[in-house]
Amino acid sequence: MNFCKSKQAGFTIVELIISIAVIALLSILAIPFARGLIIDGKVAPTAGDISKITTKIRSNMAGQGVAPYLNLGAAAAATAVFSNTARGLATALTVTGAGAASTTQHDIGLANSQVTVAQGNLGVAGDSFVVTLPTVNSAACPGLASQVNRSAEVITINGVAVKALGGQYNGGTAQNACTDGDTNAFVFTFR
Repeated sequence: MNFCKSKQAGFTIVELIISIAVIALLSILAIPFARGLIIDGKVAPTAGDISKITTKIRSNMAGQGVAPYLNLGAAAAATAVFSNTARGLATALTVTGAGAASTTQHDIGLANSQVTVAQGNLGVAGDSFVVTLPTVNSAACPGLASQVNRSAEVITINGVAVKALGGQYNGGTAQNACTDGDTNAFVFTFR
């Protein structure tokens, strides 16, 4: 009788460790890239929401005198007005709470980053309002500013003016103002 001994083949421990290391390395590189793509896809809807909400606030405040945004009140009240206006309009921004306790969050950076709103001063107190989006990811930078440029009077990214009152939007300055990670703060002033 001739019995063939069959030898079972498999991975050695070294091969398994190398395979796991390669998979881990690919995961480390792919996750931020995939997150960047997801955030980049949310920029246009977020910019659209901001434009729709600010247009609605403008129309609601129209005809209220030279400084219509004085009626927005303090920052918490102005944020609530923005949030309550966003309710039913926003598709990319999330509105929570009700009435004076309403807030709005964006998801193009750190989770649950709150959008804040305050009265502006482009010459006369209350002649404008300021919308701030903190902790925006670099994947949304400077695309968000570029898209909101059409409706905003003044735009700053991380404190750098990328569009001055009466001026043109500067994409190069915007790109240079952006930082890596979820560290970008966008401030839009509307009239």
